[in-house]
Amino acid sequence: MSSLRLGVLLIVCIAFTGFASACGSKDYSSGFGVLPAHGTSPGDGDAAFFGFPFGDASVGSSGGPGLIVGSDATVGDALAGPGGTLTLAPADQTIDVIYGQQMPTITYTAIASGGQLVHASFAIDRGEIGTVAAASGVMSPTGKVGGTAVVSASYNGRTGSTHVTVNLHLTDVGAPGVAQDAGGAGGVGGVGGEGPGGPVDVPTQGVLQGQPMADTGLSWIYPYDKTVWPRALLAPLLQWNAPRAYDAVYINLKEKAFEYRGFFAKTATPFVRHPIPQAAWDALSYSNQGEGVSVTLVFTAGGQAYGPLTETWKIGNGALKGTVYYNSYGTNLAHNYCCTIGNQPFGGATLAIKHGAVDPVLVAGNDTDCRVCHSVSADGSRLVTQGTPNANSYTYDLKLGTQTPLAPTDGRFAWGALYPDGSFLLSDAATMQGAGWAADAQLFSLPSGTSLPSTGIPVGLRAGTPMFSPDGKHVAFNYLAGPNGDTKSLAAMDYDPATSTFSNLRILYTPPAGMAAWPSFLPTNDAVVFELETLSNMRDWGGTRSTCDGAGACSNVGTQAELWWIDLATMMPVRLDNLNGKGYLPTLTATQHTDDSVLNYEPTVNPVPSGGYSWVVFTSRRLYGNVATINPYWSDPRSHDITLTPTPKKLWVAAVDLNAAPGTDPSHPAFYLPAQELFAGNSRGYWVVDACQPSGTSCQTGDECCGGYCRNVDGGFACSDQPPACANEFDKCITSVDCCGAAQGLKCIGGRCAQPTPQ
Repeated sequence: MSSLRLGVLLIVCIAFTGFASACGSKDYSSGFGVLPAHGTSPGDGDAAFFGFPFGDASVGSSGGPGLIVGSDATVGDALAGPGGTLTLAPADQTIDVIYGQQMPTITYTAIASGGQLVHASFAIDRGEIGTVAAASGVMSPTGKVGGTAVVSASYNGRTGSTHVTVNLHLTDVGAPGVAQDAGGAGGVGGVGGEGPGGPVDVPTQGVLQGQPMADTGLSWIYPYDKTVWPRALLAPLLQWNAPRAYDAVYINLKEKAFEYRGFFAKTATPFVRHPIPQAAWDALSYSNQGEGVSVTLVFTAGGQAYGPLTETWKIGNGALKGTVYYNSYGTNLAHNYCCTIGNQPFGGATLAIKHGAVDPVLVAGNDTDCRVCHSVSADGSRLVTQGTPNANSYTYDLKLGTQTPLAPTDGRFAWGALYPDGSFLLSDAATMQGAGWAADAQLFSLPSGTSLPSTGIPVGLRAGTPMFSPDGKHVAFNYLAGPNGDTKSLAAMDYDPATSTFSNLRILYTPPAGMAAWPSFLPTNDAVVFELETLSNMRDWGGTRSTCDGAGACSNVGTQAELWWIDLATMMPVRLDNLNGKGYLPTLTATQHTDDSVLNYEPTVNPVPSGGYSWVVFTSRRLYGNVATINPYWSDPRSHDITLTPTPKKLWVAAVDLNAAPGTDPSHPAFYLPAQELFAGNSRGYWVVDACQPSGTSCQTGDECCGGYCRNVDGGFACSDQPPACANEFDKCITSVDCCGAAQGLKCIGGRCAQPTPQ
């Protein structure tokens, strides 16, 4: 997060020759272009995503101070003494820029007190918005990101600054030459649908921008109003209910410094969905500075415009990175079961969604061995998963790509709570899916599997679905058995890693009905998100399945659950209504989607906060718009055909405000996690940081580095273990005063500098 340091501005009126060119053209058209690759994820300044330095204040020429506009600059240099302030001209400019163009430019001059022009060195604080030649003061927009930046000048101990705002405009008229295909395992663009539509003629564009007529039955079904999105995400698939045969759509996205206008012909009949082009989504995300995004859709049919559909979204000021590891039942990436309802082999496996990918990859399992029901350490270094039969466990070193079988094969390693660094686990005692280790809680070393000594665990304590906090100082679990254990309460203990001592066993919440399970700590380490199971399928502990296998009536109903949160201090439980979808989720009675807000399960929380939010990934059997609409419990490919009609058993993500007041609902509407396998039943996602990289390795933010810091080295960014003068966002910290932006509110959260609240 860049700090805006504003110098004292002296108001000086000067004539600026040629500045009229900065007004720009109002023709904001552009070609559809080539969608940018998503192999990178920006950090501070977010500029590296677009190939520009990370908000580097020295962007531009490095030739040193040179002659600035005006023939009397040399005289000015002689008169200007050290210290004081400079005034930049022109001041506080706004320019309109067409996406992809590096014009119009602005030429800045620096004026000392008395009006003398001086040989200043110029810089800009947000390199993703524009570049400034250090010697000449010429600012050029990048053409990829809009927003407001600070242009500064320095000379002989004097400094000054001004603002420049780039209003970016992008228009697409269809996607000529883009082949329509089914995409890979994740569907087209990682979200499904048919891809972008073709061009729309000029008369139809005029109709779409005219006065639309309301159309009864036209409504949004995905995304949801008030959704909060992170940066560096694949673009979502817009989906709606269509009461008539529409033939084109106008997509308008608007925020303070960016506007997108897209005109697309229908992609199918009925025309009920269309993607946001990735280039537009990236520009929208990185141009946003915390304001709301206005989303408008208008449609045409028979020469008449219908609509509009409108929503407002928020963009979190941070890129959500890392990898999601999840269980897949019905995957086509492994074939260890027979057979689907269509008599084809399928598999059960642990898959991973790498940052920026449009399809998942196989991590654990193969064509002979089913490996699912996994746990992952918060630092992304270790995974433990179960094989066939379920009592067999394997540990994977995610840094080295190696695997080790664990012994004995009695279920003691299944669903355990991995310590944040992956060095050991706390056993799970819940008998899930016919397997489990019905014994007192204890620690086991990894990868050896040997028992570790510890103190403070009460005799008889059995913990269900335990989870350590990101700092390793707390553990939460379902209180299956032990002193005051009742099989349904949520409990917690403190843990001292220096002495391997547990203490302070307490019940956090006892539900009046149902069962609390699957807890996961927020990055602040002081609160827990958990599942409250309100209706059991009576067949597997903590599961999400229907009440029976097969295709009978009993396969139409199953476990119901909601997600809640509670803080450790006040122990005030609150249902996450915004995340669960209370009161706003679409319904489809024909396939028994009458209240999908009770179909949310198995939350885990990304251990690194981003943009002032915690990010919760969870399993849901809700409708995914009009893409996955069959009965919520139809996810077993042996009983139901999910090869053409995807099961709704999918992974979703929701933002939760950091440092929210206890007793309130800090959650926001969720979004579909892109790149998961579309035609499979997916569950139990762990969104963790990627395994850290050694010093000297290229990086974008400090959370990627084992040493904790990402630093500019000779124009590139590399991991470092040397503490800097102050830590950037996502860099390692001990207290908030370690953070560069502490004065602007940056805080040390979970050992990383982070924004403490949403922008």
